[in-house]
Amino acid sequence: MTRPRYRNLPIYAKILVPFAVLIIAWGGFGTAILVHGATSEARSRATAQLASAFDGARATLANEEQNLLQVVQLGSNTQGVAAALARGDGTLLRQLLEPIALNSERSDFRVTVRVIDRAGTVLFGLDTSVVPPKILHEPALTLAPILLAARGKTDALGDKFAALSPTDLFVAGPVRDAKGHGLGAVVVSENLAAIAARMGQAPDVRVVIFSLEGTQLTANGGPLPFRNATTNGVQVRVRVLGRTMETLYGPLDVRGERAAILGVGLTSQAVLGGIQGKSVLLTLLVGIAVLVALGIGLLTARAITKPVGALVGATRALAQGELHVRAPEGAKDEIGALAVSFNAMANELETQHRTLEKQVEERTAALRTANAQLVRASSAKTAFIAMMSHELRTPLNGIIGFADMLSDPMFGDHTPEETRDLASNIIASGRHLLGLINDLLDMAKIEAGKIEIRPVPTEVGGLVLEVENVLGALARAKNIEMTTDVDSDVPLAMADPARLRQVLFNLVSNAIKFTQEGGRITVDVVNLEQSVTISVSDTGPGLLPEEAERIFQPYERGSAGADDEGAGLGLSLARSLIEMQGGRIWVKSTPGKGSTFTVLIPSATIERLEVAG
Repeated sequence: MTRPRYRNLPIYAKILVPFAVLIIAWGGFGTAILVHGATSEARSRATAQLASAFDGARATLANEEQNLLQVVQLGSNTQGVAAALARGDGTLLRQLLEPIALNSERSDFRVTVRVIDRAGTVLFGLDTSVVPPKILHEPALTLAPILLAARGKTDALGDKFAALSPTDLFVAGPVRDAKGHGLGAVVVSENLAAIAARMGQAPDVRVVIFSLEGTQLTANGGPLPFRNATTNGVQVRVRVLGRTMETLYGPLDVRGERAAILGVGLTSQAVLGGIQGKSVLLTLLVGIAVLVALGIGLLTARAITKPVGALVGATRALAQGELHVRAPEGAKDEIGALAVSFNAMANELETQHRTLEKQVEERTAALRTANAQLVRASSAKTAFIAMMSHELRTPLNGIIGFADMLSDPMFGDHTPEETRDLASNIIASGRHLLGLINDLLDMAKIEAGKIEIRPVPTEVGGLVLEVENVLGALARAKNIEMTTDVDSDVPLAMADPARLRQVLFNLVSNAIKFTQEGGRITVDVVNLEQSVTISVSDTGPGLLPEEAERIFQPYERGSAGADDEGAGLGLSLARSLIEMQGGRIWVKSTPGKGSTFTVLIPSATIERLEVAG
């Protein structure tokens, strides 16, 4: 693909683009240099503030560790503690150590003192962080460094051990007997939340202590996301609870060993707010200047290109067949003269096109009407002949065949029973043929609008029982259980009894036809808010989802009845007859589990009786 040359660009672009590129590039480059310098300076200040806050936080923890160590040394060296520990005398331990714990208190330093034996069992515990101090009832301490102190172990740093738990900073010192054997340890701890609060005393400083696995142990305020820091000075910008923060992460050591990760954060607004405001103001001023310059260039280009663009647009519309389009003729210059000539040409084309179009439309409309009539007539004729040639031939062939068997001597003499059977077959075929003809006549009357519906107050329960009495024999012949349930509070329905009976005969006959031997048919009549519903349920093959609406169309059948006799008019007639009585009919079906056809007829309220009268 070749690049478009500059000379092929629109006039608008030739005027505006070079001007815009120069203004935007110059303004953007200058703004970027100024903002970058100011931002770099602000970030340097932010790094210094974070480093100072971080070092102060670690110094606070080291100072608290030293304070706890002093309390441990005082407690473990107190006379009588070793003897009381050897005897497991908690009362004496309390008398000896409670004054030490209470004397160590200050407004921001409250400790918990415990004495444990070599197994870590707590013999005495006192919490001075609450007022009044509370005696602790703990079973044991299981921190490994604390147990080392209780067993009198030593290492390169001595025999005083320290450790962090999820809630406290612990320092432990051994208690030895006269021979130097370890009897247990004095353990002093302070709550991490109180330590974190002292770490973050500087304004806007957020301090969070994490476990090495990344779990937040405590914080002096809101949370910070975890960042693993194997070395000092992992500085990142994070988003916390909708606020941007500058953070610094590093390891936190207890007794010379890494015990936690310390995170220190400052809101970006606090350290970068000033420079951000200046940067925004500078960018805004430069942006306004660029927009003003672009506006001047835009007006200049628009004054030249607008009339040309309007003429080009009118030309393209005319080429696409929009003959009503005209070019504006406001200007009196060369472009205006061109627009006048263009409009004269367009007027002439539109006049000729309208004359020709009118003639074509008249002839096309006549041909379309004639063709539609022919198509409808041909389709109706084809569909009717194809359907009726099959449906009428079947019972007629049966009548003729059985009649031949009665009259033709070649079939021999018939016994009375055989004669009655053949006559019954002839009657059944004749009735089937009569039913087809009646359905066709009813459908023709409905389409012609000449069928009469005479709604009167009708007892639906009696109609249902009448249908059951007539069709019950057919159900019993197929070993089908047929039950009828009519609610006691069912009101009279406003319906045409003959047409409603015709619909019920159709629904129940279909249910018997499609229900296998040993199946079940249920007819329920229910009172439903000024209406009466009649539901015919069967255990037949059911319908596919796409068939639930299609079977109510003329000449349509479900897949289960595709091979059965019938014109496919029964359900279509049923819907038309019910809707003409102000009701509705629908079906719910599950393939393989049966179908339920429901008819809803308005009840015979006083208002409806007055309308019918």
